[in-house]
Amino acid sequence: MILRLSLFAALAAAALALGCACSQQAASVVYPASDLQPPGLLEAGPRDARSLVLRFDEAVRPVEGSYALEPKADISCRAVEGELELSLGSDQRPGLDYVLGGEVDDLRGNRTRFLLRFVGWNGRPPSLRLSEIQTGKNASKTRRHRDFVELELLSDGNLGGVELSWTSSVKSASYRFPGIEARRGDFIVLHLAPEGLAEEKDELGEDLGASGGVDASPGGRDLWSSVSPLPDESGALSLALRPGEAPVDGFFYAAEGRSGPVGDDRLGAMLAALCAAGRWPMEGAKPAWEDAFRWKSSTARSLCRREGGGGAQGWYASAAGAQSPGAANADPSSQASGEERKAVKKKTRKAGPKSAKP
Repeated sequence: MILRLSLFAALAAAALALGCACSQQAASVVYPASDLQPPGLLEAGPRDARSLVLRFDEAVRPVEGSYALEPKADISCRAVEGELELSLGSDQRPGLDYVLGGEVDDLRGNRTRFLLRFVGWNGRPPSLRLSEIQTGKNASKTRRHRDFVELELLSDGNLGGVELSWTSSVKSASYRFPGIEARRGDFIVLHLAPEGLAEEKDELGEDLGASGGVDASPGGRDLWSSVSPLPDESGALSLALRPGEAPVDGFFYAAEGRSGPVGDDRLGAMLAALCAAGRWPMEGAKPAWEDAFRWKSSTARSLCRREGGGGAQGWYASAAGAQSPGAANADPSSQASGEERKAVKKKTRKAGPKSAKP
């Protein structure tokens, strides 16, 4: 026992001496290559109705028995280099929230555990566009209106996963549509300032008269969300068929008095994305207030799209009290004529009857 301790002490002293002798060259010591980092997940999401793809920063192997999906479905998986593909035993439900958990190892046994949320794949979203926008609530006793966005369907399809986003310079919000079968010519009215009434019901089925409340329409499909109202005077909206995809439509509006560049903020980021996707034209390299549809903001008027219109020239402000949620927009030329007639009548009343000359 004593011999062993003495030998250990001698070896320790020799190691200490060797360490001291080499301390000046420690920085040049080359250590064996090793991999101690677990795989990093780069991106993930559905590829089609029955498959998901996860991409990692290195080659991986699935850990058998670790995978679970909610809502439940049978899962099989295979890995090719850094791509892991999961096949499902049944179709995903369009627009539904899913949660996926599982584990992968890299080739040296470092393990990554993940928990992901994704939206059920929609293989047949409709072609649709923004049609009418009410940006604020008014105090009228006879023609009350509150924030809404109307969309017009240009083809049949399922709305599940379609995402509408809106933003001002400081605040943004979004709404994802549930899996609703809709037909060409339908109008969807998304109400964004509900009063919390029992009759404010989402019309998910065939009965389009099931909902009540301000701006509810018997001809349009009414949906309700309290996530956030629209910016009153200046803001933008973006419409995408699936979360994370490029926008298919958009709208940029601003109060008449605003001018100059838009800041590098939430609004600027949305406008840059709309411009890059060809959904809203910009004159310069960066968004400016002059690129917007300019209007004298009023809660008595909605913002309406002209037939076939795009960009600022494709929109107009409705006549006061002429909002039409759930129905086609009025002809802007007839509205203008009506306003002119009202102005003439008002002017005539002020002037009074002309006296006859003697």
